[in-house]
Amino acid sequence: MRTSRWAALLVLAAAPVSAAQAQGTVQERVAELKRTLAENAAAERAYTWIETTELALNGDVKETNSMSCQYVSGAEKPKCTQIGAPPQPKKVRGPLRKKIAKDKINDLKAYMDSVKTLVATYVPTEQGLITKAQQRGDVSVAPNPSNNTFKVTVSNYIQQGDAVAVVVHNEDHHLATVAVATWLNDPSAKVSLDVAFTTLATGVSFPVKKVLTASAKGVVVTMTSSNFAKAVGQ
Repeated sequence: MRTSRWAALLVLAAAPVSAAQAQGTVQERVAELKRTLAENAAAERAYTWIETTELALNGDVKETNSMSCQYVSGAEKPKCTQIGAPPQPKKVRGPLRKKIAKDKINDLKAYMDSVKTLVATYVPTEQGLITKAQQRGDVSVAPNPSNNTFKVTVSNYIQQGDAVAVVVHNEDHHLATVAVATWLNDPSAKVSLDVAFTTLATGVSFPVKKVLTASAKGVVVTMTSSNFAKAVGQ
């Protein structure tokens, strides 16, 4: 009886320590993520790359476009320049069909512009919003020993019910993936963005593939980046 009582006391005494250690681990991982995001964002500005965008509507590829991208001084987002002639829309015969097609294209363009604006608020991930989520208790950390990574998930990042999940390599803290789950105008109009990173020989992590899905309109936009190089004068 005495032995079991002592065992119970030991368990109770150890529990607060374990909880504190777990909390410390979460804070450490989130701090590592913030450092990685800041350092990597700064390093990316020294590069140029080619970005190829493929737009598919209900599974049918409608448009493919390639652009040369790089950051310019003072700009938060990269500046991209068209490579070659811009993609030409498919020809539609008949004035009525042309008008209907034009209206659909305009509606879709307006919608995708809104989607693009929405997604831009999630990528790159902002340290300040992560900190606010931490204060609310909306940040969790999940290690994955099988591939030596850890995932930081930020819930209610900008909108109620959204989430941003960032996977980071343990050893070098390079970015592995970013997944955004959100919605536009209505919670049922799901919008998702899945980003896969590659790590260059210089140690900089770059998004090599981004897949944007707007399920309400049946649109999937796939952006593939390649030809990474140091910008002239860097």
